[in-house]
Amino acid sequence: MEKKDFIKIINEEISNFDFLGNNASTKEEEVYDLLRNEDFQKQFICDSLINNKKISTKISDANIGGNWDDEDATNLTIDYFIDIEYKYDPNKEPIEFGIHFYSENISIDIKNNNDNNEPISDSYYTYINWDDIDVKLFSSRGDQVVFKALSAAPLKIQILFIRNYCEVLINNKTTSTNKLKKDNIQNIPYC
Repeated sequence: MEKKDFIKIINEEISNFDFLGNNASTKEEEVYDLLRNEDFQKQFICDSLINNKKISTKISDANIGGNWDDEDATNLTIDYFIDIEYKYDPNKEPIEFGIHFYSENISIDIKNNNDNNEPISDSYYTYINWDDIDVKLFSSRGDQVVFKALSAAPLKIQILFIRNYCEVLINNKTTSTNKLKKDNIQNIPYC
C-alpha cells in the first residue's frame, strides 16, 4: 500500500469519527421534534387504537391502589409508566419514548356478586371514569412532551386511548373489566 493511500484511509476514518457525539445529539433532537409534532402524535393515537402491530410496549413501572377491593368501592389510583417502541414508518427506524398514566382518584363502581361464602372473584366493574386518568408523553431521555393531539382529540378518542393502555393492567391487578360497555372506534370520526 502506498503512503498516499494509507493517508487517505486515515483521513476518511478521522472525518467519519464523531468526536463530540454530535450525531447522537442530532438524532435525539430529531426524535424530540418528531414527538412534538401534532400529526405524528395523532398517527400514534390512531395506530394505538386501530393498528397496534406497529407498537411494542414494555411496562416500566405500574402501581394501582384505591379502595377497589372494599364492598363500597368508589375510587382507584394508578401510576403507570410504559416504554413504547413505535414503527411509525416502515422505511425508518422505530422511535422510542415513554407514556405515563396517572391519577389519584378515578371514579369507579363495582358490582359484587358474592355472599360471605363465595370468593371476591365474582366482582366486576360496572363503571370506570377513564377521563379521570391523566397522560404525559416523554422522550427516551426523559424530556416531557406536550401531548397536544390527545388534548385536541374528541373526548371519546381520549377515553379509548387511555382505556386501550390501562384496561389490561386494571383487569389483571384488581377485578374484572369484562362487563364494561365497549365503544367502537369506527363510530367516532377521527382516524
